[in-house]
Amino acid sequence: MSAENQQPQPLQAPEQSDPRYKETLLLYNEQNGAVEAVSDLRQDGNQYKVTTTQPLTAHKPAFYELRNSSFVAAFIAGFKSQENARPLRFLKVAADKASDVAQALLRLQDNPKDEQGLKALRAHTVTSHQLEKVRFDTADLKLKELKELGIIVTPQELEAMKLGLPTKELHDVQLKIGDLVVTGQFALHPYRDLNGDVQVGLQSALAHPEFNREEYRMIFSSSDKEQMAAGKTPDRLYQLPHPITGEKQWCFATLNPTTNRLAIVPKSEVKQPLYFNGVRLNEAQQDVLATGGRVQLEGCTMFNNDNTFSGKMSFDVMSREYKMTDYVFSRPYISPSLDQQLDDRQRAALLSPEGLDCSKEQEHPIKGKNGKVLSCLLRMDPKSNSVVYDFSNLRRQEQQNRSQQQDAAKAQAPASEAAEKPSRGRKR
Repeated sequence: MSAENQQPQPLQAPEQSDPRYKETLLLYNEQNGAVEAVSDLRQDGNQYKVTTTQPLTAHKPAFYELRNSSFVAAFIAGFKSQENARPLRFLKVAADKASDVAQALLRLQDNPKDEQGLKALRAHTVTSHQLEKVRFDTADLKLKELKELGIIVTPQELEAMKLGLPTKELHDVQLKIGDLVVTGQFALHPYRDLNGDVQVGLQSALAHPEFNREEYRMIFSSSDKEQMAAGKTPDRLYQLPHPITGEKQWCFATLNPTTNRLAIVPKSEVKQPLYFNGVRLNEAQQDVLATGGRVQLEGCTMFNNDNTFSGKMSFDVMSREYKMTDYVFSRPYISPSLDQQLDDRQRAALLSPEGLDCSKEQEHPIKGKNGKVLSCLLRMDPKSNSVVYDFSNLRRQEQQNRSQQQDAAKAQAPASEAAEKPSRGRKR
């Protein structure tokens, strides 16, 4: 190919796990649809000021670099408390993508229901509550040094590291300790050392669960171990040594199945909620949670949904959040877009254990969100109380059709071979 005909390849923005990756903030005005790029955040007493610039690629050097999530979380909380800041919304974006996201948001000026603009708004809006969960910022996670060791961090792994969650990836690493070369599989484990500096440790994978070791014999019961092995966090606290200081603390604990090592969260690092899913926890429930226990909550609601539910709430180590299990809903939830298509017979079939087979609804077809007719099985999931779109029957039918076609082809092959074979004359 001649040089004249070669088209220049567009530069790809670095992935979040790339050491060159930078994050910035956009400021979106919900009243007039204006979009600006943040260049500076300043606090003067109780006054919070945001300096902005146009979200153009040419202005990228002036974009604010998000390197300290804790500071930005506190700033956004203070800024949003000001009267004139109510219609303003912060968005977190890759610096290389700021201009593209801004263009998508500007589409909302002409059409407030523009799908591309709404998608960008939903995907990138960031709140102080979300940023408060970040324990390690991307810039502190030593991605360049890890890359030199041959460790390529995936975006999913990086997100877990930022939130301080147990990672689920193992890396083949060869380490040289003096004259000794150690080869093995390791998971990444960020932590703060005694000086408060961020370090990224390597946790080797164990052949057997760590809770079976001798030092834990008197700490974990058989029931505790069964729950941990099943991916659950037992409803109690354990006095365990802090992973960094070695000082014994009351901790939540479970097993990280990737490494077979204990995943530990000190109780002192867990903020106990006063409200959960719209329900205020009473004093007795607060006392149960303080000891690591599980509480039953009634009359819970989701945002913009009048369908109430109950369940059991407790802390989950693998997500570092309080979660609810054993949901019981006041009534089944069917999305309005689906519910308005169903007649009484179809709705009863959907709520039955067998579900509603859309492939048999030729006279009254059911359509999905994309407007296409559904041919899958619709049924209710009792755990989530939501509709499940089950395509397994279609896959079985496709497999059966392929099998029948293969059998037919095999049956036709001998007949074809016989027809093509030339006849032989009789010897005289």
